[in-house]
Amino acid sequence: MLTAALAALSLSSANAQLKVEPSGKVGIMTSASSFKPLLSVGTHSYFTYTNANIGIAGCPQTMDVNNIGVEGVISTSSSYTSDKNFGVLGIVNSMNNTHGRNYGASGMIGPVSSCYGGAGVYGTNSLYYYDIPTNIQGLYAGYFEGPVNVSGLLNTSSMYTLSDSRLSENVERMSQNDESGKETLDNVLNMNVIEYSMKSRLGENEIQSVEPDREEDVQKAYEFLKEEDQKMTSIRHFGIVAEELQKMYPDLVLEGQDGYLSVNYSEMVPLLIRSIQALKKELDEMKEEKARSKNNTPTSSNMPEAMGRRNILFQNTPNPFKEKTTICFRLVEDAQNAAVCIFDMSGKLLKKIPVSSGMESVSINGYELGEGMFLYTLMANGREVDTKRMVLSK
Repeated sequence: MLTAALAALSLSSANAQLKVEPSGKVGIMTSASSFKPLLSVGTHSYFTYTNANIGIAGCPQTMDVNNIGVEGVISTSSSYTSDKNFGVLGIVNSMNNTHGRNYGASGMIGPVSSCYGGAGVYGTNSLYYYDIPTNIQGLYAGYFEGPVNVSGLLNTSSMYTLSDSRLSENVERMSQNDESGKETLDNVLNMNVIEYSMKSRLGENEIQSVEPDREEDVQKAYEFLKEEDQKMTSIRHFGIVAEELQKMYPDLVLEGQDGYLSVNYSEMVPLLIRSIQALKKELDEMKEEKARSKNNTPTSSNMPEAMGRRNILFQNTPNPFKEKTTICFRLVEDAQNAAVCIFDMSGKLLKKIPVSSGMESVSINGYELGEGMFLYTLMANGREVDTKRMVLSK
């Protein structure tokens, strides 16, 4: 009876606040003679003149205040709720393998000429942004203010990290050494690169007791999550141990709100670039040293002068090497307590070979050291003459 009365009222007054059509569709504060949505609020709907079935359309009259089309709010005085809470829930269900244009939720914005900036979908983890929203410079399909977590595969054609100098301060050229004095190249070489499989994030008892009429749906949901989880756990992954990297570069490791550590791999690229630059510098020095040693090879006329003035350590050859390498040097006649010392990259002494002024070289066998990069130093008279690097490859 009430519906019939409202329908009669809407038909008798063109300016009624509430309109009810014979089909059962309801309009509130709308001037349209007919409307597509089952419930229409406002002067018109974007889809009024299109072939679309709409449940609820909200088009408030825009004013110089916050304008909200549809708002969903959940609030409770209790300290917790034992079930799920959705501010806005969008579901597309049982579409029988139709085309790929099915969306649980869709946000659209534009074109550029109609608005200065904004986002089709905006997400934040702070309610304060309702009163002081972000002033987005440009149009984005999605814009997120706060941490974003993707617990699955993330596919993208390209990825960029904000690195504009206009947004930076206290800019310094990256040093070849960290705060402890270790070279960037040494740190990179000591990074533990691992290959691993991910553990399953699903527990054994994910399905808790539910109402009998929901058991089938919950089981289907669990099977879907299990299938997605297997995609990540069935393939091999490659990376750096976050706990170890945190000791060398703590700013490259972030502890998430769930307590797990994540690595900022994109900002490791500058470390690799600095390491390559250091290697290039060493290679150039090796070439120059090799050229000088070739040009300064002692002859019968200049040998006393070459050998008598100073102690010299030459680059080992070959370098890198596999089975054996030779370290050449020159010692003055009165050199005392001379030795060639081999160290690993952490500074641990691996081998000490006593030498004298009557010697010109020593040989190192690969099996004595093992694969990796090493330092070798010529010591004489209790002092370091020079230190160089050598690489033992497979």
